[in-house]
Amino acid sequence: MSKFDLPRATRDFLPGETAARNLVRAAFVQSAEAYGFQEIQTPIFEHVELFSARSGPEIKSSMLTFHCDNEEFALRPEMTAPVCRLMSSGLLDLNHLPHKFSYFGPCFRYTRPQSGRYREFLQAGIECLGASGPEVDAEIIAASARTLSSLGIENFNLRIGNIGIFRDLMPDDFDVEEWATVIGHLDRLNGIHEKCRLLAERPDESLLSDLRIDRMELATLQEQTEYTGPYAIADASHLDVTQYASKIGAEAEATFRRLWEVEESIPAETAELLIQISRLRGPVQRVREEAFSLLRGSSSTAALENLFAVCEAVEMYGVDNLNVALGIARGFTFYTSTVFEITSGLADGDRLYCGGGRYDRLVELFGGPPMPSIGCAFRFDTLVEAFCNANAWEQSRPHEIFLLSETKEKLHHAVQFSEELRKCGLRVGVGVGKPTSNRVSDLATHKTDVLAYMGASDSLQLLYAEAEEKAPLDAASVSDRVKSFRNR
Repeated sequence: MSKFDLPRATRDFLPGETAARNLVRAAFVQSAEAYGFQEIQTPIFEHVELFSARSGPEIKSSMLTFHCDNEEFALRPEMTAPVCRLMSSGLLDLNHLPHKFSYFGPCFRYTRPQSGRYREFLQAGIECLGASGPEVDAEIIAASARTLSSLGIENFNLRIGNIGIFRDLMPDDFDVEEWATVIGHLDRLNGIHEKCRLLAERPDESLLSDLRIDRMELATLQEQTEYTGPYAIADASHLDVTQYASKIGAEAEATFRRLWEVEESIPAETAELLIQISRLRGPVQRVREEAFSLLRGSSSTAALENLFAVCEAVEMYGVDNLNVALGIARGFTFYTSTVFEITSGLADGDRLYCGGGRYDRLVELFGGPPMPSIGCAFRFDTLVEAFCNANAWEQSRPHEIFLLSETKEKLHHAVQFSEELRKCGLRVGVGVGKPTSNRVSDLATHKTDVLAYMGASDSLQLLYAEAEEKAPLDAASVSDRVKSFRNR
């Protein structure tokens, strides 16, 4: 008989893992509902054009597609595009805005098995469509932070930026593709700077490996653009980790300056300003002073003022660990202003928990009315891992009480009583046999917290790990005793 293996880059989840995932989902739903977000569901696949039109390059290149009825479809790689399609469908009342949605479901992307990612993953998120202003942005961010806190995840970092600052500095004749290309470069540069910062503070082999790959790709760009300046990439095998981390950031900046010069896309003065802005990160007040000093009198001051208004609104919610990071772009070209990320603390490797931003033009691009919108998506698997690490959590046993019938002939009495106990809300198992002298072993064998033996009398013998007692054959009474035992 054939043995079937898992498809590549997919997973099975055992009962304990599934229980943890259900707890995390419940905490997410509760937090979303506390802020007025209502759950929606969309199809697991959509027309491929829905995602290829406005998604970032990473998503476009990783969609899993199939053909049916002479049409091409894609298993959804993310959830924002379906939400915008729904908003454009005419099914919703546009006279009473905003609409605040939450969602939870599987998404799919092609990825290399050795990358540590999976081709099927769960995504949870919240979206607010039809409202704008710093207070709206702050509520989305606060609701995201509350989800983490409700899971016992307190060690996290919040970084807020505003992509409109870059947009306002771009040449007036930039088209969508040119804008997307430069934003992609700045996002890449921000990612390299972030990895360099982490590597300088905490040597890590995986970060170093990622930066080596980044450096090889930068070297290719330098070769294509014939860059020969002081930051031309050469062998770095003699450098230690700290030196390596400090060197690649400057190499990356020089590479993109040269690329923009060769493509004649951005004036040299603007290119330098973009790079200086992308470096700014840290506490709100310090970045505020540095940013206004750089951008005073420019077209980006309005976006900058909006950014710090959002920060002030977030602080009203008591969210800690707030920093400004002007280089954040998040790899999506549809963002229009506020962007943010929440990551783990340094000790956890600065892993991404969630991220989002404002996309005020996206619904309109999908055929809907003008609709200011903002949303956030969670990396559900990362949340589950962080939840398990942050809590002394143990999976419940399958049964709260297991009924043992003295004989097979009397089993029907145990079955009938088990149904009465289930009506009382207990998880109940039933079988034939007698307790042994080892109660702990009996409980483990029957995967239960309490063992109940139904002998010849009109009562039950209840066996706990360290005690036993008699109880009447009354479902309500037995249920109360079992629940009282579990709540000790």
